[in-house]
Amino acid sequence: MMQLAVDLHSHSGYAGGVGQIPLEAVAQTMHQKGIHVFGSGDCLLPARMQELQSALHQTAEGLFSLPRDDRYFLLQTEVIFSTRLPGYRNKTIAHHVVLFPHFAAVEAMQKLMQKWGMKNTIGRPFITSNSQKELEDQLWAIAAIDPAMEIIPAHVLTPDGIYGSKNNLSELTEFYGNFLPRIHAVETGLSADPAMLARIPDLAQLTFLSNSDCHSAALNRIGREFTILDTTAATYPTIIAAIRNNAVAMTAEFNPAEGRYFLTGHRANRPHHKHPLWFDQHPPEDLRCPVCHKPMLLGVKQRAQQLSDSSIIPHKRQFMHLIPLVEVIAHGLGIKSVTSQKVVALFQTLMSSFPSEIALWQHPRLADALPSGIPDTVIQCILAVQKNRFTFSPAGFDGTYGILHIG
Repeated sequence: MMQLAVDLHSHSGYAGGVGQIPLEAVAQTMHQKGIHVFGSGDCLLPARMQELQSALHQTAEGLFSLPRDDRYFLLQTEVIFSTRLPGYRNKTIAHHVVLFPHFAAVEAMQKLMQKWGMKNTIGRPFITSNSQKELEDQLWAIAAIDPAMEIIPAHVLTPDGIYGSKNNLSELTEFYGNFLPRIHAVETGLSADPAMLARIPDLAQLTFLSNSDCHSAALNRIGREFTILDTTAATYPTIIAAIRNNAVAMTAEFNPAEGRYFLTGHRANRPHHKHPLWFDQHPPEDLRCPVCHKPMLLGVKQRAQQLSDSSIIPHKRQFMHLIPLVEVIAHGLGIKSVTSQKVVALFQTLMSSFPSEIALWQHPRLADALPSGIPDTVIQCILAVQKNRFTFSPAGFDGTYGILHIG
């Protein structure tokens, strides 16, 4: 048995909003963070697929690497499924992570999209349908490409997740119908953690995965959330088997209060707002902002409370709340930029004593293992984060991250 640290949801420069992200830079950060397997991001887009095919070669069954590198890429994309469901005025739109065992499977899905008349010109494509039955047929067609294909609801409680406030679904069968037994796992997302999901009836038995959903190769993006799987080998089939059998040793999570959609509220730069407004408890029933009278999105915290069943006895799931190490260092130094020379130099000093950032956070006697020359303020912040002695106040809301306080 071995443990693999995986981060299976990312995006490339083709997803928009970012420049090109060299695979070499991604692999370098994977080494520093301790991520063994990384989701390639956007592999369904023809230009991205061509890039991956030219740069990577298969080094294990279903996994790919750069030349002379021992880190693995797994073919992955994010897809947005949308359909019309009876009883809902608006279309139901939900983001999903799709994992592929080989490039032939990617090509087969590209052909399906052509057959359905779907555009494939952005990194996060839409697959649309006009009824639940049509959506179900699409899902079965994708799953039929290869038995190892995996479709995973992404960031399930954020507004664009399957259980998000924009959809307001009460049961997953409304969306998936007879395909629901093929859903083995969900992604917790940055605004939720296993404790929040474990009491939601439809999710309680599923595997919980944590991924970064990053758009960058930066040290505070790759592996900001990750999953450690118990597997027998580093191959695509063993990873899928671990996901389907809930062989999760642990997940590393954002503190949900850091997530951008944790609470219901409005930012200060909204029209007619001089100050931000958020609700930790009891937002207005009509979700109308009392300041600008515009609608607010229900926060993940309140959405989870709507869906939870207190009678459920949750499965014990190992997880820890973490902050990327460069952010902890910057906080300890009182520096805003995580890319400053001081922050990066201290990060490299720490990595001279640990195999990776994950190894640092998992060290049982971390205080004794830290190298000399680290400022005391940084040491105290690192030890506090490992002991989960940090919070975010105010918490994240309306697209803004929570404000960090350590100790």
